[in-house]
Amino acid sequence: MTTLPADRGHAVSAALTGGVSELQIDTGSFDISSEAKTELLGAFHAEMTKIGIPVTASGAPVALHVSEFETRPVAARILFGALAGSDHIKGTVTVAGTEFEVADTGVTVLGGLGVVARNVGVQTADGIGHLAGVVAK
Repeated sequence: MTTLPADRGHAVSAALTGGVSELQIDTGSFDISSEAKTELLGAFHAEMTKIGIPVTASGAPVALHVSEFETRPVAARILFGALAGSDHIKGTVTVAGTEFEVADTGVTVLGGLGVVARNVGVQTADGIGHLAGVVAK
C-alpha cells in the first residue's frame, strides 16, 4: 500500500476516527454470487472488529469496485484443481477520499471462491486500518 503524504494522511485518518459505513460492493458487470458477497462482508466485519474500527451508519463511506472476477465450477475445481483455472477477485477500495487495490486468487482444490472472497474482505479492512494508523493484530 502506498503511503500518503503527511498532510493527506492526517486528513484521512481523522476522517476514519468515527469508523466506516457498511461496505458497498459494486460488482459492475460481474455476476458474483450472494454467498461470495456474504463471505467477503463477514470477513470484512470480523477484521474491522479485530482492529477496532467500528462499522456504523454514520461512518465514512467505503466501497469496493470490482474490476476483475473469475470463478471455477466446484466440480471442475475438485476434479482438475489448478488445471481448471482460478477463482479471482480484484478491485479498488475507496474510502475517505482515497483508494487502494485489493486482490486474491485461488488455484488449489481447497481454495474456492469463498476463500478468495474472505481474503479480499480481510485485505479491505486491513487497508482501512492502515489508512487510519491502526496496526492489524
